[in-house]
Amino acid sequence: MKKVVSSVALLAIAGNLLMAGGDIAPVEPEVTIPAKEMVVVDNVKYDGFYAGGALSHLRMNENGISSGYALTILAGYYFNKYFGIEGRYTRTLGDVDVDNGPTTVSQSDVLSNVGIYLKPMYNVTTGFSVYALAGYGKSNYENSAKNIDASESGIQWGLGAKYELAGGIGFFVDYLNMYSDDDYDGIVAEDILFNAMTVGATYTF
Repeated sequence: MKKVVSSVALLAIAGNLLMAGGDIAPVEPEVTIPAKEMVVVDNVKYDGFYAGGALSHLRMNENGISSGYALTILAGYYFNKYFGIEGRYTRTLGDVDVDNGPTTVSQSDVLSNVGIYLKPMYNVTTGFSVYALAGYGKSNYENSAKNIDASESGIQWGLGAKYELAGGIGFFVDYLNMYSDDDYDGIVAEDILFNAMTVGATYTF
């Protein structure tokens, strides 16, 4: 008897649903797509444009040694943490010390250089890299006492190391060989060497 009552009640409920609502729309399950989470390896910027400034010490030997401190400005682009390209301009600040052997005098001479370089890099650890510079540049030597205004263009190369901090700030030190040969645009001498040691800072945008 209970089974009969239950069956009748079930039929009555089903009939009421059919009479009241017609078709019942299926309920779509709610799908939640998680927001994309950016994976951060470290806080060091390994790509993008960068610019910086530095203090350099330029030195040229040509029948004597001319040397002086210089300002370097630079800008470049990191394609990734292994390769970049960089342009530089360097010019002495104030007088240049000229060592002719027994005496050293300060003269209003000018040492300068402009160049563009490929910059392959090797990452030793997070933020710290060693790199090479290889490219083309033009160095210039002006000696007022000898009435010399000479320049040479050619292949230039260098080696350096840099340390990048979080937020795009970095520091570097490097050596750049701008000329190494006999003679220099009419200056007759053997083993002329024109180079720079540079310490500076950069910011990667």
